[in-house]
Amino acid sequence: MDPELLRALVAEASLAPSVHNIQPTRWRADKGRVLVVADPARRLPVGDPEGRDVAVSHGCAVEGFRLAAVARGLAVQVAPGDDGVAVLGLAKGGEVDPLGAFVGMRRTYRGRFQADGGTREACARLAGPDLIVIEEPRAIAEIAALYDDASLRWFRKADYRAELVSWMRLSRRDANWARDGLNAEAMEMSPFEAVGAGLVLRPGVFEALDRLGAAGALVAEAPVVRSATAVALLHRPVDEPPFETGRHFYRTWLSFTAAGLSASPMAVLADDLDAAATLAREYGLGPDRRLITAFRLGLAPRRDLPPKPRLPLDSLIL
Repeated sequence: MDPELLRALVAEASLAPSVHNIQPTRWRADKGRVLVVADPARRLPVGDPEGRDVAVSHGCAVEGFRLAAVARGLAVQVAPGDDGVAVLGLAKGGEVDPLGAFVGMRRTYRGRFQADGGTREACARLAGPDLIVIEEPRAIAEIAALYDDASLRWFRKADYRAELVSWMRLSRRDANWARDGLNAEAMEMSPFEAVGAGLVLRPGVFEALDRLGAAGALVAEAPVVRSATAVALLHRPVDEPPFETGRHFYRTWLSFTAAGLSASPMAVLADDLDAAATLAREYGLGPDRRLITAFRLGLAPRRDLPPKPRLPLDSLIL
């Protein structure tokens, strides 16, 4: 394979989302094929002990690779990898996928959304077999409260909190600020808020605040969630491999971007058993369906955005 072509395809694939932006997917050219492998150092043993979220992330990356390839007239055949994530075969003749045009535009927006009547119609058009779109303000407020309750339960797990903080980049002096993880800018934190978050989430400090009943308010996001025009529940077959779920996940998110919407996933609503069960019961998800995540959707304010924090290509191509 032409090394420059591989670099171009991987560069676009790297724009796909990954859990905590850990970017676990690696690529290797091999006899005309591309081997997709996992970086064993990039995992979340506490928050994702079974590796499901990492596998979803690999699926997102491979779908991003496919979108980049078809834009160049190449079809991609995806097969299971014998000792890796997948094996990709390329051939001439790929049909352009309209979602590919929105890869560079897709961003996570974690701040308050702007009020805009046009976004309501855009949200309503998204509903489908795998996506439940909730627009009623009272229902969104209930989901916001459920989200805060679930988040607090997870923040109370010291090992989970430590793992999350290890991927948070709260200062521009952090060497990884523009490389990976969740930086303060991406989390819509001011410098003051970033310093506060680093203090509040420290071992001992969080527990002390929790005993005083203050921790919940400090990590709450309900006002931000309530600003959403809609909340979308993405669900898939319960027995679907997470790699395939990831491919669908990425396409769903790109469809939001194509509709002119900004989005932020609220993964804890699927990870927390109580919250997931509540949403399944309220919105009619049967035992054959798995809640993948809940997205809050709306219109983000117009602003100049920095490049997405991403690892350099030389570290992604083996």
